[in-house]
Amino acid sequence: MWKVARAHVRVLAKLVFALLKANQRKMIRDLDSTIEQLFKAGAVAGSSLSTASIDFDLPDATWRSGLTTPTVNCYLYDVRENLDMRTYEDIRTRNTASNTVTRVPAPIRIDCSYCITTWSTATTDAVLDEHDLLSQALVVLLDNQTIPSALLQGALAGQIPPYPTVIASQDGISKQHPQFWTALDQKLKPSLNYVITLAWLLDPAPAPTPTPFKSVVLTTGQQSAPAAPAAPAPAAGATITAVEP
Repeated sequence: MWKVARAHVRVLAKLVFALLKANQRKMIRDLDSTIEQLFKAGAVAGSSLSTASIDFDLPDATWRSGLTTPTVNCYLYDVRENLDMRTYEDIRTRNTASNTVTRVPAPIRIDCSYCITTWSTATTDAVLDEHDLLSQALVVLLDNQTIPSALLQGALAGQIPPYPTVIASQDGISKQHPQFWTALDQKLKPSLNYVITLAWLLDPAPAPTPTPFKSVVLTTGQQSAPAAPAAPAPAAGATITAVEP
């Protein structure tokens, strides 16, 4: 019975992993959709953020010339492994129904860094409008320093949590801020450096290891004294001789 159960769970684990691997091909795209949902869900009703467009294009001069509405631009400029979160310890999941423990290799943690800027189409006080929109975006990010599971889109849903974020860090584009905007033919602009750490599975899940449960029965009450050990039976044909000192 155990062999059948192990074979069944092994096949199921392989199918689940294959599905996860297929979904991960769209993970960064699904991360974009998740960020968009985060801003839409966190915006105050009637605010400029609630009606703003959320865009992920490169904010160069050509893109700027095509804007028709206030926009929050989330430009993904860097993707790299988070070495501080690297671990070689397997993740174990116990299934009480099948009485098995599944070991999954720890995922690779990937940092996705976004440069978040705000853009206004107003002809007057455009900078003030952009600052107002940027502050609203910052409040949403600070209120959600891990992405709520209900907002995770596509391949991110059901993946290994958590998804920690870093807002307004001193790394990334901020180190080369003037050069970045000069390369885009844009004027110097305030931005948020937003980093999200994803969990990226690489290896297939090994076969589950059966772990039978053991029960221990405890009883209460007074116990009787242990019986004296029985005297050994004399060997057949033996003679016993008593010798006085």
